[in-house]
Amino acid sequence: MILALILGFSGLLSAQNSVSGTVSDLQNQPMPGVSVYAPELHKGTTTDVNGKYEFTNLPNGSLRLSFTFVGYTTQNKTIAKLLKENTLDVTLPESIFEMDEVIVSTPFNKLQSQNVMKVEHESIKTLQQKGTSTLIEGLATIPGVSQISTGTSIGKPVIRGLSGNRVLVYSQGVRIENQQFGDEHGLGLNDAGIESVEVIKGPASLLYGSDALGGVLYFNPEKFADANTFKANFSQKYFTNTQGSNSSIGLKTSTDNWKFLARGSFNTHSDYKIADGDRVTNSRYNETDFKTGIGYSNSNFSSVLRYNYNKLDIGIPEDGIAEQSSSKDTQFPRQGIFNHLLSLNNVIFFENSKLDVDLGYISNDRSEFEDSNVASLHMKLNTLNYNVKYHFPKFGKIETILGVQGMHQTNTNSGEEYLIPDATTNDFGVFGTANYEWNNSVIQAGLRFDNRNVSSEAHGIVDEEGYFQALDRSFDSFNASLGYKTKLAEPLTLRLNVATGFRAPNLAELTSNGVHEGTNR
Repeated sequence: MILALILGFSGLLSAQNSVSGTVSDLQNQPMPGVSVYAPELHKGTTTDVNGKYEFTNLPNGSLRLSFTFVGYTTQNKTIAKLLKENTLDVTLPESIFEMDEVIVSTPFNKLQSQNVMKVEHESIKTLQQKGTSTLIEGLATIPGVSQISTGTSIGKPVIRGLSGNRVLVYSQGVRIENQQFGDEHGLGLNDAGIESVEVIKGPASLLYGSDALGGVLYFNPEKFADANTFKANFSQKYFTNTQGSNSSIGLKTSTDNWKFLARGSFNTHSDYKIADGDRVTNSRYNETDFKTGIGYSNSNFSSVLRYNYNKLDIGIPEDGIAEQSSSKDTQFPRQGIFNHLLSLNNVIFFENSKLDVDLGYISNDRSEFEDSNVASLHMKLNTLNYNVKYHFPKFGKIETILGVQGMHQTNTNSGEEYLIPDATTNDFGVFGTANYEWNNSVIQAGLRFDNRNVSSEAHGIVDEEGYFQALDRSFDSFNASLGYKTKLAEPLTLRLNVATGFRAPNLAELTSNGVHEGTNR
């Protein structure tokens, strides 16, 4: 319905802009097969045998294009204001160095070299080449990022010593919520169908709200196929330590306006082996993951709908080194986790401004089985996220964004055990940020207000174990940030950032009562 409303609204707008050009090397020879990508439109193409490319049906305003080819320096070009017909010729010099990436997780989507904040950017392919079996293990190889792990597939990201509800995780432009206060389950994300990850270290409350006290992990999903192409691929991996396998198959196709992709993967692992040759009993797990997406873009707007289903069957290793087995069937105690992630990302283009509207829904179903297939602990967490940002027309060298973010979350229990009570959490935030750029320097500042309201139901009998008192609490915060970046010399860049950070308490902290079985404290 939302997509239909946007389609109808787009009829009120009109723009039929195009851009074309030739990509050549330093010897002025045309380069066929160069990838040309417009990240904001999720639209790509490839140069033909004469090095020529073309995009049609483009919106008004500015347009950023990325030109990439293996063995050559990536060129990121911006057309400040599109005309009806635009010509942009590009020369790619040879290079073996890392590219200057466009950073998606920060508000103005600048190149890394232009960004006020230093953001670590890693492709998932690079992390996979390090031989890690899970996504969280790959993330722990990034400098400044580690993990708290209690099993092969159970890990929490740690940034500068902070983890759990102090580090936010985003996927498909949506904030991931999966009872991250607990230590006995992981991210609920599979690396198949993820293009790259961006890591913000330190307080990012201005951009993402109070829970981003330690930092943010921002996962960029797989790109759609180039226009008028069809692609399919299959990968198979084998891991000797766990006698495990990872299978993934994907396909994607695009026209000039429509795009579609789908990817399925399956992981299965036995208990992992330690140095003396023994296996840690019941550290085995099985994972099924499916991702799909459909997108449409024209000269007035871009809209992408994505869905991710993730199912985890995880053994909980409690006895350490016990019965030795290479079986992949989990024993008791074990966990069953089901995640559904639905996101709708829209950009509506006006004459000199644009409106970003991101909507997300996450359903996290977590069950723990102690000694039978009847769940002793069963929690369902449903979360609705929204993020609306309006990019004002550029005033001289000043760019300004005003936005609102929010979350509506419900937690319900249906098992015998209660770690946290049935509750509702509502977050609301409003923020503004401005960016001023001149010569080789940039200054960026922002302000934000947040409110969190947590209300829960009473459970149990007063003065007895397992009792939860009814709760209705509200928390407010103001945060500010100021950043400065300048290029002191060709190889030397200076960045200075100061920011305040505030984290509102979460439901688990406000209702803790007695022994926490997940952490033995």
